[in-house]
Amino acid sequence: MAEPGTELFEAIRRDHRGGDRLPSSLAARHGVPRQAVMEAISTVLPLPHSLPADEEELDEARQLLDTLLAEDQAKEPAERRSAFELYEELSLRTSRLPLSYRWVWEYITARRSQHASDTSPEPHERAWAGNVPSDMPSFVTYLITSAVRDLAELKIEGTLPAADGVELGMVSLAGAAARINQALHEFALVGRRAGLSYAQMSAFTGIPEDDLAKQVEDYHRLMTT
Repeated sequence: MAEPGTELFEAIRRDHRGGDRLPSSLAARHGVPRQAVMEAISTVLPLPHSLPADEEELDEARQLLDTLLAEDQAKEPAERRSAFELYEELSLRTSRLPLSYRWVWEYITARRSQHASDTSPEPHERAWAGNVPSDMPSFVTYLITSAVRDLAELKIEGTLPAADGVELGMVSLAGAAARINQALHEFALVGRRAGLSYAQMSAFTGIPEDDLAKQVEDYHRLMTT
């Protein structure tokens, strides 16, 4: 099979960018298996995507978070909710707000740092753990950006034959899901090295503990064998 970056792969990517989105069509045009087409498409450089925040919505979220944090401040440290628990509570109260966990986590961390006394036993780290592989953040960013690209390119249109539309939609969604799952497994491996249990990470993801453990360990074997 051709290597990514060869003339064949470049030609497949050019045709894909030019509007020929169906893997079966590209495979027939270039005389290669569908697997080669999927590999060529998956190595396309990710497109930049800007997701501007709505300041009015963010202000509403800040006010609600401040209320939740004030409630926690009156409790004993051991009884205070984690950032993840506060995020879940915020999500229940503001299901219409498109807030990422990263944004909520950073806001909570910053606010708690402001209120923490010099004798606070609870540090608020804003950096990655020291045992994260140096190339992991950029690799995971690439996976997620590629998944977003696949989803952004997916359009549900009534002009395609049904079979072609199903193929295009399922390939795009499956490609995005595969990259997101791979990113999740990369995070889970770092979590394990940092001392998190599968039970804790199961709560973060909603994936049953045993299923998550099997997925992550299978992924680790695949990547290291």
